[in-house]
Amino acid sequence: MLHTTIYDPIRKKDVPATPEEHVRQATIQFLLNEVKVPAHLIAVEFALSTIEPKTDDRVDIMVHNFREGAPLDKPWLLVECKAPGEYTWEALQVQLNKYLRILTPKYVMLALGDTVRYFKLDGKKFIKIPSIPEY
Repeated sequence: MLHTTIYDPIRKKDVPATPEEHVRQATIQFLLNEVKVPAHLIAVEFALSTIEPKTDDRVDIMVHNFREGAPLDKPWLLVECKAPGEYTWEALQVQLNKYLRILTPKYVMLALGDTVRYFKLDGKKFIKIPSIPEY
């Protein structure tokens, strides 16, 4: 069986080219090229145990908000990526809600295949928005 890989410019290494990884890498390119996020502020497969030692969950992509002096648990953007056909929006929301018990991001991006939804924190709830602003 042929094992192909794809280069992750953030982790600076080849990773298995799974369907989910293709979504993740397309999202990273979008963040770098369209949203203009500096590469050094992007964390891929961020271990939430860094903030909450009792969890072994990992966030697909997190964009730190250090520019505004925000602590690690208040990122600029939290992204969850899934391959098409593997998850439903509802399942993705359940997974995201686990992360939101630990993190308070300014924005959330959910990528299910090539379909994307964006949300902005408004007070204590997230509202759907058409896109995220340039960093």
